[in-house]
Amino acid sequence: MLNQPKVLVVDEDKNILSAFEDFLRKEHCNLIAASCIEEAIIRLEQYQIDLLIMNVNLEKKHNVTQLKFAKELQQNFPVIIITGYTDIIEEKKARDYGFDYFLPKPLDLKKLRTAVRKCLQLDKVF
Repeated sequence: MLNQPKVLVVDEDKNILSAFEDFLRKEHCNLIAASCIEEAIIRLEQYQIDLLIMNVNLEKKHNVTQLKFAKELQQNFPVIIITGYTDIIEEKKARDYGFDYFLPKPLDLKKLRTAVRKCLQLDKVF
């Protein structure tokens, strides 16, 4: 358990964070949870993160700017963006920001699993 990848998930909904905990446990990963980008930046300073998964609420336009700052703090981790605002930001724009995956809501768990495994370079299928 000590060598399991650490995945920082940022979402303000505690039920979503709980669902991610179950999902990531099945993927043999440890959840590091944050309910806002400010808390996520603190977690980035506390832990060596292997993957960042963030629900981006684009009504709060500062989220993308702060996320870019967070990525600069620790440049070696991949980022998966989840959003319900696909009419405001498209996948190409997300990739221009340096995000590795862009997953629209409602979330397809199969696509999420594939993205997590590719980002973490998990060779074996669990």
